[in-house]
Amino acid sequence: MELGFDYEQRMEKLVRLPKSVRLGGIAALLVAGLIGYGFFLYQPQAVEVSQRLEHAKALQRKLASVRAVAANLAEFEAEVDALQVDFKRALRQLPDSKQFDDLLRDISTAGKQVGVTIKSIEREPEVPHDFYAEVPFQLKVEGSYHDMARFFERVGILPRIVNVGEFEVEVLDESQAGTILRAEGTATTFRFLGEKASV
Repeated sequence: MELGFDYEQRMEKLVRLPKSVRLGGIAALLVAGLIGYGFFLYQPQAVEVSQRLEHAKALQRKLASVRAVAANLAEFEAEVDALQVDFKRALRQLPDSKQFDDLLRDISTAGKQVGVTIKSIEREPEVPHDFYAEVPFQLKVEGSYHDMARFFERVGILPRIVNVGEFEVEVLDESQAGTILRAEGTATTFRFLGEKASV
């Protein structure tokens, strides 16, 4: 038994089919080909093209932001330099533990310059915060009203930050030469803790 495919015989059968059936068959083959092309070739390519376009847009946005930074680089560097200068200036106003003794010496000097007697300065425990610590100290001074006013004014303009809190004032001596007062209370300065302490 011979199995073979008779091409001519099949073609004759196709030619004998009505024209509408032949055209319908050709149309069905074309539609099947288009569906196959769309499903197997066009759709994966379209998805890949869409992904690449999105990636290209993201790269363009990134490039635009980098160009904006590069265009303003000198401005950003100047801003960073200004911030560093401000930071150093702020650090000068926050003494570290070594500079606290210098601050106390400055307060004593301010008292002597205006004629106020500093009876005592006693440091109290620090109160830590995020990146700084409050350093309170008890201060007891004696002098005339005007001398004390000048003393507290000088303390207020020291390069270090010193906040003068509530002070109790009492009269020590009252005469025709003047009134001598004693003021006692808490003043506070601040100390920079640094990065490790702020964590």
